[in-house]
Amino acid sequence: MQYEILDHVACKVEVLLEEKPDMKLDDAFRKVHGEFGIFGFSDLAESYTKSIEKRYQRFFWEEFKSIFTSPRFIYPVAVGCMLYWLSINSLLFGEKVGLPVWGGAFTILAVIFIIVRYWKANKSMKNYVSYRSSIHSFTFFNLMMQVSMFGIQHLDNPDYTLAFTPQRILTWLSIGAICACFISIFLIPTVLNRSVGETKKLQDIYERN
Repeated sequence: MQYEILDHVACKVEVLLEEKPDMKLDDAFRKVHGEFGIFGFSDLAESYTKSIEKRYQRFFWEEFKSIFTSPRFIYPVAVGCMLYWLSINSLLFGEKVGLPVWGGAFTILAVIFIIVRYWKANKSMKNYVSYRSSIHSFTFFNLMMQVSMFGIQHLDNPDYTLAFTPQRILTWLSIGAICACFISIFLIPTVLNRSVGETKKLQDIYERN
């Protein structure tokens, strides 16, 4: 963010000095800074922040749509089949449990794995907007998790038919939320990897200067 703002200001100062060669550098900088208004660079920083956040949100949705048309779709399908097989043929802590419990256990383990894997990166990059913006990929996951949990709590007798009734609509909304939540688990690392890669480049620039 600092280098984005510095580059923006430097360009404006350069243009101003070309127009007024006799102007001192300090005066040119003060004039450019004054053009940003009473909030100084804060408005510009906020604008850059929103732009970066939108870029990563767009990247998440591009990945979400593309996974259905790429070979990567085999991963959530394979894991889903494995969890289904476990729900039929295996016990969890000595008890026979259904697919939702196995899915919940997998989700918890996956989230723990993501946190552990990116813990070091989070500590070193948390001050970079390019990294912080990628954390918003958890927002969709959290929303779908809340919807699916609400549905599970209110579906004592789920009805999987396609009739247009409140109970059946809630059933399919919950199923859709569960599937979206499950698929997003496979997308979050992709977004974080891209963010880490771009942020490391910024760190290299920062350290060289």
